[in-house]
Amino acid sequence: MKNILVVDNQISFCNLIKNFLTKIGYQVETSTQASHAIQLIKESYFHVVICDYRLPNTDGNVFFEMIRKVSPDSAVIFTSNQINLKNVVTMIREGASGYLSKPINPDELVEILEEDHIKKINTVKNLKKEAPIDNQPEYVVGNNKRAKEVQYNVNKVGPTNYSVIIEGKTGTGKELYARLIHQNSSRRDQPFIAVDCGCLSKELAGSGLFGHEKGAFTGAISHKIGFFELANGGTIFLDEISNLSSDIQMALLRALQEKVIRKVGGTKEIPIDVRIISATNEDLLAKSETLGFREDLFYRLSEFVLKIPTLKERGDDLFQFIDFFLEKTSEELGRQEPPQFTDEAMALLEAYHWPGNIRELKNAIKRACLYINKNNLIPATSLPERIRNTHRLSVSSNGTLAETVRENHNTYQEEEKDLKSVALMAESEKIKEVLKDVKYNKTKAAQRLNIHRKTLYTKLKTMNIGY
Repeated sequence: MKNILVVDNQISFCNLIKNFLTKIGYQVETSTQASHAIQLIKESYFHVVICDYRLPNTDGNVFFEMIRKVSPDSAVIFTSNQINLKNVVTMIREGASGYLSKPINPDELVEILEEDHIKKINTVKNLKKEAPIDNQPEYVVGNNKRAKEVQYNVNKVGPTNYSVIIEGKTGTGKELYARLIHQNSSRRDQPFIAVDCGCLSKELAGSGLFGHEKGAFTGAISHKIGFFELANGGTIFLDEISNLSSDIQMALLRALQEKVIRKVGGTKEIPIDVRIISATNEDLLAKSETLGFREDLFYRLSEFVLKIPTLKERGDDLFQFIDFFLEKTSEELGRQEPPQFTDEAMALLEAYHWPGNIRELKNAIKRACLYINKNNLIPATSLPERIRNTHRLSVSSNGTLAETVRENHNTYQEEEKDLKSVALMAESEKIKEVLKDVKYNKTKAAQRLNIHRKTLYTKLKTMNIGY
């Protein structure tokens, strides 16, 4: 249950919000004075502070600083009778979790409060604020040629104002690369606004992107600032952009061409200076040929196209990702030393095709870290069933993974159509040949085979090659 503090000079407003939130399960305290509110925050931890931007003898900037000094982990949502765009942008940049206009829309308030990581969200669902440049997200560059090429291109296109399309399968880290592009640009100190276009309904997409005026449609009970206004001066990241409807695509094209937007229900044109980075797991150019995506919009968005390889295409980078996620998960769980996977588990991780890419690997490792044995090892049985059954190399109750591999080797001639068995046998023979040529120096053998040394050790173990 979240503890919430409501701070407003109007006791009636405090009681209204308290009664509403209490009915849906929140623990709520109220205060009408900034000094009293700070005292309450010192005495008790509040997950969220909902406060009016203009309190008696204190404005929002000063009060926000006071809260951050006393309780830096508390999320802060500002309210105001009159929305001032400058104030909104300033407070969002400083780290506020939201800015709502009065009268408060209960649905909007609950939408923010129900976010899993409220201190990282912005004024609406699916809108995230970028961390400061000094706290940029950690990631694995890798040694794979394609991964290094992606990093090279990020460094090249980052300092420009080019519109970028990031192409990649689900889970390859498209948003992370968008953030890196933003952080490599002159806009790094301005907002980075991420929008999941797949979550924007056809009816409300225009309102979400461009905002709306009060009374523009049924339910528009207050003025709303859209994503583009919040991103002004910075970068907007449109994830899964292919989900946008044709009329929204037209509005987006106009925004790109004219550098102005118009709110839903409004007549005033608002100048914008926003860099657009888009992401898709589809071929947008091919989709434009089937009338699913505007070709002219594609060419506007694709001043630079960044293609992200799948995890399987990154080869031995897999091991770096495994080590990275083991270390990060250990930190989250408060463990002093990261665990290691057993040889059988590592063989399964390497053999799996990873359709969910890096995100799937991360989730599999987080799950597996709950099943560490007394030797600080993670057994193969801790992995999801889909991974254990990879390429028929599952760990059975009657034997080990290595024994299963040997069985495949012994029976491959009887199963000529089983390409996996044939490939395993050929791979085994090639490893033996190279080892003999380098006088069984495993480091040189790994270099000759162009694989990571860990990969070679795993293959020697699983294939029962005893050198």
